[in-house]
Amino acid sequence: MKVVHRYYILPERDQKRKLWSFVFNLLIIIAVIVFMAWSTKVWILLILIQPVLSVFAPFIDVPTGRRKGQIVYYSPLLLSSAEKNNSIHLHGGTLFDYYYTLSIEKSESRNKKTILYSYMEGLLNLLDSFGKNNDDLKIKANAYFINPHTASRLGFKKVHTKSFQKIIMFLNYLPITISYSIAMGKLSFPNILSLKSYECQLADLRKNRQQLESMFDRIKK
Repeated sequence: MKVVHRYYILPERDQKRKLWSFVFNLLIIIAVIVFMAWSTKVWILLILIQPVLSVFAPFIDVPTGRRKGQIVYYSPLLLSSAEKNNSIHLHGGTLFDYYYTLSIEKSESRNKKTILYSYMEGLLNLLDSFGKNNDDLKIKANAYFINPHTASRLGFKKVHTKSFQKIIMFLNYLPITISYSIAMGKLSFPNILSLKSYECQLADLRKNRQQLESMFDRIKK
């Protein structure tokens, strides 16, 4: 199994062209919404701007953040913030990544396997990216796809989810729903209350490398 991010295999010129296309389409849609609100005096239509922004944002912010070094890819579906204050924050793939990696035509089990494969591959790449002198690096993650038992087997501990994280998930519910539906192969609605937060140090993850490799090998079959 090999997970390929179709956006990043494009030539740099085509990546930039697509990025500017996303920006242009976003501006056109916002302009249409503003015009409709102004022409009809139904100003409540302006609330449509937020969900439109939430859908387009990852298609603009993620490739831009990667180019600037603010986002690091450890696999096509496992990203992290750049290291800051000796910690990184892991993120599962955004709608942008799901769109260019998964297929709604594939079965739910196939897409789930692809996601897990990419997560495991990303964690192994993360371990290879840091030496043992970085073992005190704190790793934070939020997920509704990984259960606490699986996370604990890899060295992660479940911690309290901050209200801010739940608000962010609520504001991004539309792109999350689209991503979730792509993964499920049908229209599906994720439970935002199932969001969980995990933390560990790089040393904890390294201790469980053998377990991680074992899980990764089983998924590859």
